[in-house]
Amino acid sequence: MQIIGKYIVMYIANSFKEEGVIMTDYIEQTRKLLRTAGRSPKTANSYLSHIRRLENTYGDECGSLEESTLREYLEGLVDEGKSLSYINQAQSAIRFMYKHVLQKDNPLPGPGLISKKIPLHGIFNRDEIKNIFANVHELKYRLALMLIYSSGLRVGEATHLLRNAVDFENMVIHVNDMDGEHLRDTILANSIADILEYFIETRTDDSPWMFPGRGKTSCISPRTIQRSFAEAMLAAGIDKRATLGWLRHSFAVHMLEDGTDRKLVRNLLGISTPSMITPYMKLAEKRSALRVTSPADRFLTRKKH
Repeated sequence: MQIIGKYIVMYIANSFKEEGVIMTDYIEQTRKLLRTAGRSPKTANSYLSHIRRLENTYGDECGSLEESTLREYLEGLVDEGKSLSYINQAQSAIRFMYKHVLQKDNPLPGPGLISKKIPLHGIFNRDEIKNIFANVHELKYRLALMLIYSSGLRVGEATHLLRNAVDFENMVIHVNDMDGEHLRDTILANSIADILEYFIETRTDDSPWMFPGRGKTSCISPRTIQRSFAEAMLAAGIDKRATLGWLRHSFAVHMLEDGTDRKLVRNLLGISTPSMITPYMKLAEKRSALRVTSPADRFLTRKKH
């Protein structure tokens, strides 16, 4: 029965292709193929939920995403503390859509992102990050990458950052989701503040987004930032199979290495599950002593005996 279902799926998908159907409604096409393949309602609903989330993140581009972008998306689920089964099913749903609905090659070849346990994240050293920034020549894209690293933003948080979300007086960034709802606050780096303020002040558009896209009502796409990031990696001579999420991971590890309390780092990252900070702790092997300042040191001077 499974073999028959497989051939029916292939027949229907090929029919879509031969008739020249423009398959922009990924969810509806996937629903039909899942039904034809005889997948259980529970599995079908789960797949559709994952594809709907992917479409909400990338819009019409979700059917033409590169492997690096999809792995970036899955790493984002890891950051959010999603369960192992949830992330594995997200991978399966993406593979099904690309292979059967879009008639494309498997976008996630080889072993999945998630194996028996969530792997340690990859990171850059500080010189590599400096070289990446130096090889991004358009200010908008360079700032987007800088904020991902310097403030620990997820890629989607950087793309959907609002223009008025930066508090220069208190050196704080108010992180929001794609609907503009407040998620958390994180730090604004002193080294970024001046150039970011210049970028805002010299803009002539009235877009509410920090990094507007081509349309008046749209923001920059994750795919555009990913392309700029990949080009900078190549120009900098960094031969690593890295994703944009490595900048955020590097933020966490470097903060921990510099002696920042793990709970504060977790709050800045927006990680709700305490155990999700553990991979970063393992990577930050050369941690400095806990960096704290006593309130007395803000107004009392040291006296010699």
